[in-house]
This record gives sequence, structure tokens and C-alpha cells, in this order.
Amino acid sequence: MSNGWEMDLTEPVLLTPEGLEKLKRDLEVALQRRAEAGERLKEAFQPGDIEDNPEYEQAKEEVGLLDGRIYELQEMIGRAQIIKESHSSVAGPGSTIDVVDSEGQAETYHLVGAVESDPSAGRISIDSPVGRALVGKKKGDRITVSVPSGTLTLSVKAVK
Repeated sequence: MSNGWEMDLTEPVLLTPEGLEKLKRDLEVALQRRAEAGERLKEAFQPGDIEDNPEYEQAKEEVGLLDGRIYELQEMIGRAQIIKESHSSVAGPGSTIDVVDSEGQAETYHLVGAVESDPSAGRISIDSPVGRALVGKKKGDRITVSVPSGTLTLSVKAVK
């Protein structure tokens, strides 16, 4: 159930208010699922029969995965640093940036922390190559950044 990145327990977790609420809801769901999995584990436990008991092994694995996810969510919530929508003309966490690429394609990006990143929805992490390149930029600036598909050149049309 890991999201594929290692958690640095010293860094704040940048979140929008909505992102923090989503993590809290995810934690509630994980705690509920953990309670249910714990019950299944108790029901599947048969003294002397746990070595050849697939239900027990499956429940034990699920409990372990859920415990890890609960820990991860509690850590992120505990280290949350709220980023608010920026009203600056300089791009930073919370900013919405309108850009145009070298082929004339317009995009709008919302700069968020890594936890809330969803590029398909226009929410890019300030830790991503494009996000890092956009931080500190203002209307009229151009950036060129290396991305997996090659080089991307963007012109900043607006920072909101």
C-alpha cells in the first residue's frame, strides 16, 4: 500500500487544506479496515493450525499492510504544513500557473506538495522537475526543463 516514495521523517509535508482533510479521511478508512482485518485475524486463528492456514496468513498480511499505511498517514498528518493559495505574482507552493509550451499548447498547473501531486489533473509537485523550474517564476518568464520525454520549454502567461 505504499505510494512508492520513501518518507523523510524530518521534512514537513506540504499540503493544501483539502489535501490534509483527504489524508484524515484516508486515515479513518484505514483504521476501520484495520479493525475489520484484526477481527478476521482473530477468527482465522486456530491454535496449532496457523502454519497451514491461508485465511490466517492473508489476514496477518493485510493487518501488516494496514498498520504500515496507518503509520504513514499519521506521520504525514503530524508533519503537515499547510500551503494556501498564493496571491503573489511569483510562483510558489499553492500558486496556479498558466503556461504555453513551444507548440502553443496551453496548460494550467497548480503547484502542490508531493503527496497531492496528480499531473493528469494539473496538480504538479514543487519537487518535480517542472515544479522546481516554475518556482520563483513570474508572468513573461520562460523555462526549459528536462523531462522523461525530452526537453520541455514553457512560457509563463499568468501566476495566480
